[in-house]
Amino acid sequence: MCYNDVMRTLTVKLYGSDDFGYLNDMINIAGIIYNTALTIIQDHYTETGKLLDKYELQKQLRGLRNVDENHHWRYVGSQAVQEITDRIYRAYRLFFTNREKGVKCSPPRRRKVKKYKSVTYKQAGYRFLTGGRISINGHIYRYWDSYDGLLERIKIKTVTVKRNILGEFFVYVTTDSPVTIRETRDGRGEVGMDFGLKMFLSLSDGTMIRSPEFFRQGVNEVRKASRALSRKVMGSNGYERALKALYRRHQDIANRRRDWFWKLSHELCSRYGVIAIEDLNIKGMARMWGRKVHDYAFSEFVEILEWCARKYGTRVIRIGRYYPSSQTCSVCGHVWPSTKDLSVREWTCPECGVYHDRDVNAAVNILAEAKRIMNRMEQAKDA
Repeated sequence: MCYNDVMRTLTVKLYGSDDFGYLNDMINIAGIIYNTALTIIQDHYTETGKLLDKYELQKQLRGLRNVDENHHWRYVGSQAVQEITDRIYRAYRLFFTNREKGVKCSPPRRRKVKKYKSVTYKQAGYRFLTGGRISINGHIYRYWDSYDGLLERIKIKTVTVKRNILGEFFVYVTTDSPVTIRETRDGRGEVGMDFGLKMFLSLSDGTMIRSPEFFRQGVNEVRKASRALSRKVMGSNGYERALKALYRRHQDIANRRRDWFWKLSHELCSRYGVIAIEDLNIKGMARMWGRKVHDYAFSEFVEILEWCARKYGTRVIRIGRYYPSSQTCSVCGHVWPSTKDLSVREWTCPECGVYHDRDVNAAVNILAEAKRIMNRMEQAKDA
């Protein structure tokens, strides 16, 4: 099963290197170019009341690049400079679109150079080598090749080099090439999954999966690091150390959660050939229930699940968020006349008298709806 029409991102972390100074300098210079480009755009807007044409901006930046005092700009390739201007104009388009909709937002702003985080290359400036190595403008770095040499074989759209506050570097590769490494295997079952706040996942076969709630486990360490940061003078060395300590606490929580997501996704995709899930309104849920929804990170899990599904040849079907999976009896199809409060965890169907666990019943309905969707897709294909 191939997914040629899906753009996806592969991520690798670079091993520590004495040559990271080059990457730091490159990203710092990219930040200088970004700020210079914004200044040119804002000055032109002040004078004319119009947004400067992107290609005119690129022409001016090429001229500045050839000035002797800006010789360090050549650390950043010409295509990377074009991507910086693309990034700025995408931000302006979003700003103008939101303003037309009446959404309060700010136009792109200049950034502190040390807070500028990434540089993106398109066709040139990088090359993936054998043995888990990448060449960036002639500088060789090693990474853990968890993709078994895949990055050397696929067609690459862009490569982004990104640093974090701890001085670590990651490479993000976007591609639309198929990355399925296992063929679809027959004989695997089908399952519907209902996300919940009480149980992370309730499966249609009755399996319940509880989330470890990693943020709740580490919240005391986060609070301690946050209090330590609040006592420091902003901009001091102590402030920077405390900021990094707080970042490490959050990073540790995110890494442990992501590791659990990957293991769970591999287990589910190896067991089932079809997985049905509900398209949830995560933002709305977060406004209502706050931290717990963020701790569960449903969206991140679904993204990882879909990635694993491509590898195993598993089909993931999303059903509409407004389908009344919790209000419908999975036996007789009776729909509860009004929305049941979330405090109602079990209920008995007034029509057929079957007793239901709310979440398992919803998972069964989600799978049934997914099967109807697949049947309609097959009929449309045959028509």
